[in-house]
Parts: sequence; C-alpha cells; structure tokens
Amino acid sequence: MSVHTPGGSKMSLCRLAPACILLVCSLGLGTASSDRTLLQTTSTSNSGVTVVTGASAPSASTGAAATSAVATGAANSPASSPAGPGISPASLSASAGGVPSKVPLVQNAIIISLDGFHSQDLAMYLQVMPNSVMAQLAASGVTYPNAYLPGPSDSFPGILAITTGNNVTATGVFYDDSYARDLYQSGSCTTLGQGTPSGMPGTECAYTEAQDFNIYSLGGIDGVGAFNGPATNVNILGTDYPYAGLNGTAVNPVALPLDAQCNPVHAYQYNKANTIFQAARAAGKTTAWIDKGPYYELVQGPNGNGVMDLYTPEISCSCGNPATGIPDTRIIDGSGVDLSKNLTAVRAYDELHVQALLNQIYGMQSSGRYAQATPNLYGMNMQSVSVGQKYAGYTSASGTFSTGLLTNLNYVDAALGRIVAALAQTNQTKNTALIVTAKHGQQPIYPNATLISPTPIATALAAQNISVAQFTTDDIGLIWLNASSQATAALAYLRTISSNSSYGILAVNPPAYYGLVSNVPGRTPDLVIVPQPGVVYASPTSKKISEHGGLMMSDENVALLVNAPNLSPGSAGSTYSNYVSVSQVACTALSFIGVPCSGLTPGYANPLPGL
Repeated sequence: MSVHTPGGSKMSLCRLAPACILLVCSLGLGTASSDRTLLQTTSTSNSGVTVVTGASAPSASTGAAATSAVATGAANSPASSPAGPGISPASLSASAGGVPSKVPLVQNAIIISLDGFHSQDLAMYLQVMPNSVMAQLAASGVTYPNAYLPGPSDSFPGILAITTGNNVTATGVFYDDSYARDLYQSGSCTTLGQGTPSGMPGTECAYTEAQDFNIYSLGGIDGVGAFNGPATNVNILGTDYPYAGLNGTAVNPVALPLDAQCNPVHAYQYNKANTIFQAARAAGKTTAWIDKGPYYELVQGPNGNGVMDLYTPEISCSCGNPATGIPDTRIIDGSGVDLSKNLTAVRAYDELHVQALLNQIYGMQSSGRYAQATPNLYGMNMQSVSVGQKYAGYTSASGTFSTGLLTNLNYVDAALGRIVAALAQTNQTKNTALIVTAKHGQQPIYPNATLISPTPIATALAAQNISVAQFTTDDIGLIWLNASSQATAALAYLRTISSNSSYGILAVNPPAYYGLVSNVPGRTPDLVIVPQPGVVYASPTSKKISEHGGLMMSDENVALLVNAPNLSPGSAGSTYSNYVSVSQVACTALSFIGVPCSGLTPGYANPLPGL
C-alpha cells in the first residue's frame, strides 16, 4: 500500500489530487428556470445584477438513505446532512438542476476553469471590485450561486464533470491517484503491447507528474515548454516551442498502468465517458484545451483524439527561476521554484496558459507558430486562485481575501479582461460564449486547515489484520481493500476509533451512501472517510492551509457565471439561485455551438437552465 499527499512526496498512503471548481462565464447567457418552484422574487443588488430567488438546493438522497436539508449562505456553512455537518448536498445527489433551457447558438465556446474559485469568492470579488471584468461579465450574464460539483472534488473528476457531463458512475475516475482492480502495475510486462503481465491484477493508477518523461521539466520532457529560455516579463512570453511534449507526447508509457495485454493505459483510456471534445469533433467542429500537466490528455476522451490542439505544461516541475519564479525550460533538475507552491510563480505559469489561449483567439495554434482558425470549442485551466488559497488564504470566516490571494485574483481578472479584449479586437464577441469555471473548490476557508497524517488510520487497520490496497487522501479518504470482503469489519472498526479526535474522522460510510458508485468494474472504493470540517489528511509539516478533493460544501459549491450573446429577454445581469450541477456545463457548451449532447455518454446532465 502506498499513501500520497497532494503535491508532496509519497507516504505510506495514496494521494488524492486537488479537485477543481467551476466558474462558467459565457458572453451573454440568460436566467434559469427550475424543475423546482421558482419564487419570482427579484431584487437589484448594488452591482446592478438582478437576483432571481428560488429553492437554494435540492434535498439530497442516497438511494435508500434519508433526504437532507441543505444549508445556504457561505460555502463553509454546515449542512444538515445525514453524512454530517458541512457535507455538500451534491455529494448525495448526482442529478442536474433546473429545466433545460434553449441555449443560444454561437460559433465558438470557451471554458475557463479557475481552480479553487468558490461561489462565495465570486460574490465577494464582485463586492470588493465592482468595476472588475468579472463584474462586467456578471452584469451582462447569469450567475449561479448554488452550483455544485459532483464528488469527489478532485481535479480529475472535476474536469470530467465539466467535459463529460457525467460523474464517477460513468467515468470510473475517482481521483487522479486511484485504484483499479483489473489493471496491472507498471513494469509488469517485459515489452509493452506483448505477452501478459506478471503478478496479480490490482494497482494504483496515479495520473500525475510521476508519468512525465522528466518531472522537473516544464514540458514534461527536456527542453520543451512555452518558450525557449527564461522570460523577462510575465506579460511578454515567447511561445516558440516544438511539438514534442504537446498532445500527450510527454507522458512516459513505461510509467502507466497496464491492461491484461500489456498495453499501457493512458488517462484518456482510464476515463470511460465521452468528452465534449469528441462530440464536437464528430460534428465537424474544431477543438483545443490547455491544462496543468501532460496527464491532462485525460480530456481527449476514450478514443484519444478529441482535442486537436492540447497544451499541457507541467505545473509541478520545480523549474521556476529562483530569483523571479518565472518558468525556465533550462531548469530540468528540480533546482528551481515549485510553480504549484509559490504565489508569484503560479501567476507566471498561468501566463503560459493565457498567452496560448490568446494565440488561439488571434487565429494561431497554441504555440503561436502556426496559423489555425480559432477553435469552436476550447479553453483552459488557471491555478492562481487555488495556489493563493493554499498558501495565503483568507483573513476571516466571511471569506475576506488575504493580500496574496487578492493579488492572484486581480491577475486572473486582468487575464479575463485581455481575453474579452482579444475577442472584441477579432470581432468574435458576438459569436462567442465564455464559460469560466473551476474544477474544484477548497476547504477550509477560515481558519486554516488542521493537518493530520493519514498513516495512523492505515496502521490501525493493519493491526486488525485488515489489508489496505490503497488509501487516497486529501480532505477525504478513499479506501480500497485487498479483499472487499473485509469492508464490513473495516467500517465497524473505523467507526469505533472515530471518537478519537486524533484521527480527524467525521464519518465513515460505504461509497453508495454518497452516491460514489461506478458502473466501471473494479473502480469503486470500499469505504469513504469524511474528515472533520477543517481537517486535511497531509503531512503535518506541509505549509498548505487548505486542500480539495472532498465532499464539503466549500469543496463543491463553486462559482458559475455564464455570459453569451443573445440571451433570453431579462436574463442578462441575473442571478439564478436554484441548485444546478457543474456537470451541466458540458451539454451547455455543446449546445452553444450547435452540437447535440447525444454524443456524450448516457447519463450526462442537461444544459443549464435559463439560457
């Protein structure tokens, strides 16, 4: 058994990668109707946004489990949930919210994931920065304050919620570092693609920087990145890079888990649900995506070719210039600044993404080297908010931003402004929907996290002769046992020791209790541990003050803002307060560009209401 902690070295347990929040901004979308009674009470806020008030969220069900009341207000508010205080209602329900609307047709749609961006962060930012680009987008778009991700809120299930419209039921992806009972450990075959693996099936499937050819290189492979050599100004980056390291070519197949025929299983093959990029390409549309590491070839979809222009520089490369934090392709030995843990360096890293997206808007491939028509469906991830939350945080329970976090938010807002300006300069404003989102939230908001090592939990189980195959942890614990027949005994024992606060356990349940059961054989964990609010399972020496991956409201209640041309009358500048699922972004994006959502795997969520 191995245990991983996010962004850190292996412990004796397995790591859950950070999950991501969704903020969807489409240029000019409308208000939403709901399948629940919508109270037609409207008011106008001081930012000029019309508020439509309805039911705040769905009651939650877990099969035969009881329903739960849903808390409203701040993302850290405790919910009266059968699973415990603070647990997101979305963790107990995979259903989409609202009556699907007729989405206005445009030529192109952009999705931007501002990882970590809570719903309450958006509200707070609009309040403190009323003249911001986000405020302008909200004033002409639709905000969804009760948008929830399906759990777990790790980056992989989060981005798949956005790009497949599904959850773990269809994708089979519980985390970026999870377990598959039918696959084999890397290295089990003498020759890839030949023979049969040695040993027994059942292996950790860690789709992380460990799969890069060189984990210390910006491109995941030596000499590859967004530019050659150092950049002197974060806002003026050269983009003369070769194709090597792009479109997944930096993923080392030797490091991948193997199937029964000794074939390496890439992240896009590990996911079993079609993506929006596959559906778009099947309809004759062009596609592109930008994300935080080569393993985000995940978004290609099971056929491996959904994204035509995929740019995925490695955020965990420790390749930032020691003096400036700016990424440098010449630093390939790990001696540089870790871009994922430094407030300044992460802005420089995000600038690579922003510049690549601007290149695409201006009719070039992400590198800026080749002419290419602006894609019909494209977008990117940004990490500045998430890193700001983890290493600067908030100064009050109401979500007041620290100076470091506000600085990063202001950078993100300025980047959005440059994107909006580029669309205007290229006469694309009237034919582009902008979906700004995030694939996970972060918890706690305030005060800082209590860090507890997960190792004692695994040790305690081992003392009971309960054998753990993998224990993936962040602000959640996913346990795969070597023998699922021990699940009942493990559950009873963990509930017994949960009264000992040193373990940080709030609740332990079978995954079905939280709706976390996959139709993909061999993927579903045996048990789910929900830590006490504010607890993160990580090394106590870590400097992080929050994390994601779990089922708390601040993990899953993310910002969602849609702005697009030709919204329904009265929609522009409105707030739709009923529950919606972030999974609805997928079908919404396809609908914008006229692609049927039937190209997604059955079970996908319908478009967002009110567009």
